[in-house]
Amino acid sequence: MLLKAAATVIVVLAASAQTVDTLEQAKRAFNAKKYSEAARLFEAVRSSGQPACESSLYLGLARYRLHQVDAALIAFEEAAKCNPKLTMAHIALGEAYAERANDGEALAAYERALRLEPENPAALRGAAAVYMKLKSDAKAAAALEKLVRQEPANAEAHADLGAAYFATGDQEGAEKQFNEALRLNPKSAAALLGQSNLLLRKGEEERAIELLRKVVVLAPKAFEPRFVLGSAYNRLGRFGDAAAQLEAAVRLGGTEPEIYYHLARAYGGLGRTEERTAALSKFAELGRREKADTEARRSALSLVDEAKSLVESGDLPGALTKMEKARDLRPQDHSILFRVASLDYDLSHYDRARDAIEEAIALAPSEWIYHFLLGLIEGRSGKLEAARASLEVAVRLNPSAADARNALGEVQLRQGDARAAEASFLKASELDPADAAYRANLENARKAAAR
Repeated sequence: MLLKAAATVIVVLAASAQTVDTLEQAKRAFNAKKYSEAARLFEAVRSSGQPACESSLYLGLARYRLHQVDAALIAFEEAAKCNPKLTMAHIALGEAYAERANDGEALAAYERALRLEPENPAALRGAAAVYMKLKSDAKAAAALEKLVRQEPANAEAHADLGAAYFATGDQEGAEKQFNEALRLNPKSAAALLGQSNLLLRKGEEERAIELLRKVVVLAPKAFEPRFVLGSAYNRLGRFGDAAAQLEAAVRLGGTEPEIYYHLARAYGGLGRTEERTAALSKFAELGRREKADTEARRSALSLVDEAKSLVESGDLPGALTKMEKARDLRPQDHSILFRVASLDYDLSHYDRARDAIEEAIALAPSEWIYHFLLGLIEGRSGKLEAARASLEVAVRLNPSAADARNALGEVQLRQGDARAAEASFLKASELDPADAAYRANLENARKAAAR
């Protein structure tokens, strides 16, 4: 993965980078694992106007190694905006968001990378992993088919492709891929687990159990092999063995409702009535939760549509009420938090707006418009330093945002920094020459600077 092999990336990209002393020092510091020093030097390179796109990518890699994930995401997005064809920046964004379990942002980044390089192995691998997590098995299979063509000796890619085929009902294709994975790596836990599932599908429980016992040794911290082994034991009426494996699956982090269903079956076979009742209760609870999550998602989308209509009719308080209900249903949806913050801002509820947009930024720090809104909020609140900092981030993330440039200029002018304000207004006017307000602000800044 890109983020786990960043030193290699630095070496690869160095060949195409301009030879600049500071940049070379930064790369040497990075390769020596002096990430704080590297980050400081990459910041200096970026600020100096030297190869900004690559240096932003390098800066993100250094920040990531320092566990400063938000700062890394901002740097990766800045690199991607600076050079939209910089595939590695999109892949880095995808990997960082995937690690944070932000599947939507991760997949969007991987798909941007694949539009640039449809056969890029890192992007294919990352996109396939997210597709499988989201149960988009056909899309996962399509990505993995390309990946195994690129990396025919990659045993895990073949095993993953086999799992995708199995999920889509292509048992013949799945078996072929699992066999190839095991030819390449006889100890591939994923391929052995896949073969076990195929055997269970065919009713060959004893052979499946034999393989699964190998898998739990090869992957002792994985819950899924324990779950599958427990369900296989249940089929044979070996309820004591089933309960032991299923309890281990729960201890290892398994939360699927089906684990508790099979636990209840094992407990029932053992005559452990109270434990069977508790397992069935947990099974029902998790099932209700999954259903509630699906319904919450559907209801939230409906509320967003209703809020849009109310905004169009001028009823901002009514729209805010709808969006707050949507937020209650989907508190981790950063796009909903942004809409809530925007409405609170328009209604001059600045403290509430700040809380909502800061939550959105925590979930998706690479979204330029979130930093833009936070800058506007801080400006209205009289917090000029905070406003300037947020708007500078917004401008770095989206250099073509004329409105963000203009807002930054207004804050700089209020701070008495007329020269900086003049530069911001000039850029805004260049980006949008038809906007009279930008031109007027530029003239005012020039007059202030001339005094």
